[in-house]
Amino acid sequence: MNLLEIIMLIIGILVILLSCVVVANPERKRIASITDSEIKDMLHDKLDNLKEQQSEILSSVSDEITSRTEDYLSKLSNEKIMAVTEYSDQILEKINRNHEEVVFLYNMLNTKEKELKEMLRKINSSQQQLKEIISKSPDENEPAKETLAAGQPANPAQNLKLKTPPVKPASETETQPVSINTAEIIKLYKQGDSVLNIAKQLGIGQGEVKLVIDLFTDR
Repeated sequence: MNLLEIIMLIIGILVILLSCVVVANPERKRIASITDSEIKDMLHDKLDNLKEQQSEILSSVSDEITSRTEDYLSKLSNEKIMAVTEYSDQILEKINRNHEEVVFLYNMLNTKEKELKEMLRKINSSQQQLKEIISKSPDENEPAKETLAAGQPANPAQNLKLKTPPVKPASETETQPVSINTAEIIKLYKQGDSVLNIAKQLGIGQGEVKLVIDLFTDR
């Protein structure tokens, strides 16, 4: 490499460096010309953009959280409502079943009460009839005893069974033993003596004892 070539190379390098310096000077001048207020405005713009982006992000996240929360609360409330509804249905079913049982028991008690009242009415009626029969029994037997004591049978059937002869004035003393025997027969029979024992005690026939018992007592 000769001297000329070296000089040309140095000149080329200098030209390149000079061109770089010339190009860099306007950019430096432009940066140097920016004031502090412009820098603050640029920073405010960047901050505003960042705030808007942050607000959008927060709004999106908030909407998503709100939606998820609403879905969860809706699902939870539906489950609780279904559980309460099912429980209330069970309670109502138990109440209805208890009500039906109470109504059934009430009706059964009313039926039993009516049956008891009817039974008591029949018992009272039977007691009243029994009292009337007991109160009438002495009155019904008294005419028969008086008639027998007078020497007359109580009714035509007794007249046929006894077949006693006509009463004569002279035989009035004979009717007294008959009346006494009749009273004794009835008395002994009511005491529980048998026909045979009564006949032996009074010294009369068993047929006469049976006849008197049939006429003056109700078996």
